[in-house]
Amino acid sequence: MKYFPHYTQLDAMDCGATCLRMVAKYYGREFSNQLLRERSFITREGVSMLGISEAAESIGFRTCGVRIPLSKLLEVPLPAILHWNQNHFVVLYGVRKSKFSLLKRGLGSTADDIDGCEFLIADPAGSKYRMSKDEFMRCWVSTSQAGVEQGTAL
Repeated sequence: MKYFPHYTQLDAMDCGATCLRMVAKYYGREFSNQLLRERSFITREGVSMLGISEAAESIGFRTCGVRIPLSKLLEVPLPAILHWNQNHFVVLYGVRKSKFSLLKRGLGSTADDIDGCEFLIADPAGSKYRMSKDEFMRCWVSTSQAGVEQGTAL
């Protein structure tokens, strides 16, 4: 797995721009936090997923914001920016079956296939860490539709 960079947010409202900065760096592109803050239309309340998407598009990325179940998240190309605990953004940069093998993504993987997996998170408010499926779902899920828990990803 390619090394994933980590940056720390400058203030409490800076998580979205900092997540975008990490993703850009992962793809070999360097941008200042100030530029990304401006392009994501940051306010006193922070930034929206739409603001992050518009900033990403303005620097050459193609984005798609979605509310999806975990089974569909497994098909999303990583890294992905996630809405977290209803008030924060983090980057999901990997899903690992064990310490040494990555989950094969998009090949019929289901949520049941990943009960023992670790989710690799880059949190701009702290550091990079691993989470179990249950811990991940508690932080990521924002709604339930027809009994299926869903979260938001970009």
